[in-house]
Amino acid sequence: MADSRTLPEFSLVRGGPFYDLERGLRLVRPPRFMTGRAALLLVLVSWLPLVLFSLLQGEGAVQRLFSEFQVHAELLLSLPVMVVAEPYIDARVGEAAREFLRADLVEDKDRRAYEVSVARMARWRDAPSVELALLGLTIAFAVLTTMDASRSWMVEGGASQRPSLAGGWYLCVSQPLERFLMLRWLWRGAVWSVFLWRASRLPLRLVPTHPDQAGGLGFLSIHQACFSPLVFAAAVPVAAYSFRTNAAAITETPITYVMPQVLFAVLACVAVFAPLTFFCHQMVRSKRRADAWFSAVAAHHSRRFEDKWFHAQEPRDEKLLGAPEFSSLADLGSSFILARKMKLFPWDKRSVIAVGLSGLSPLVILLVLDRQFLAVVNQLRQSVS
Repeated sequence: MADSRTLPEFSLVRGGPFYDLERGLRLVRPPRFMTGRAALLLVLVSWLPLVLFSLLQGEGAVQRLFSEFQVHAELLLSLPVMVVAEPYIDARVGEAAREFLRADLVEDKDRRAYEVSVARMARWRDAPSVELALLGLTIAFAVLTTMDASRSWMVEGGASQRPSLAGGWYLCVSQPLERFLMLRWLWRGAVWSVFLWRASRLPLRLVPTHPDQAGGLGFLSIHQACFSPLVFAAAVPVAAYSFRTNAAAITETPITYVMPQVLFAVLACVAVFAPLTFFCHQMVRSKRRADAWFSAVAAHHSRRFEDKWFHAQEPRDEKLLGAPEFSSLADLGSSFILARKMKLFPWDKRSVIAVGLSGLSPLVILLVLDRQFLAVVNQLRQSVS
């Protein structure tokens, strides 16, 4: 086991122009995160002006604004979660990266290549051009987005259908800010996926008899579940949009209403755990070798055991109780079963459930707020039966 003091520093979050801006504004103070301040500032910038501009607009604009769940779900729930989740995800991802060395999965001769991968990931994370490109993409989305006149709080009264102050702020500031944060997390996820791919190219020392039944890679699935808050943050706008555009389907055709959210949860699980498939080839190769090795060792050991205890020419005077051969046979059998049960993909059921529930939970929240949860459950039960 490698000394934790010699492990390289690994961070998926602490870098990039936007992070430097947060440091300059003292919203974060390394090595500790203070993301609560950043989340509060973003809420004040994105959501509070909508309320103030609606008050200036009058004519019931505030009431129409507060009657729309989608805006408040995006700016008061999804956006802060993406910011507040940073220290948690950063810690878990860093722990997963160091586990390759701590568990001696990477041999000493390959440690240099592993550290090069860490350094390259840091350069990609810090690249100003990437965040500038994401910012440009966000601005392009804002320019190409057309105003939805059916959302009455976004337009001025009369036949002009021009954006109101609140609608203009939402289209030009609030929505682009949320999109930029989501795109930045997608880039970070891509960086982490590339790092896992490079790690999977190294000749890892997998152990077929490891209790996690993944050759020692079981920690990856558990740490991948740390992206659950981001799945939740992305699922909130999906559920809120479905609620705004198709609210009648909640009670009329609940399966039609629920299926898009279920599909999103399934796709989220696929996206989160897909990078772990990079390690499948090594796990398959390790399992094949283990099958051959343990079959040969088990055959040799069992034959010697039977020759001694069942096929001896003379009766044995040794006591059966406490004989070491029986203990070694049981130990070998346990190791053989573990090697045979080794997975071909380092997944964990609880981690998959956590990510899936994160994708479905916004729908449950909306149904509870609308007092339709039990009605939908009853209709789903009747539809299934």
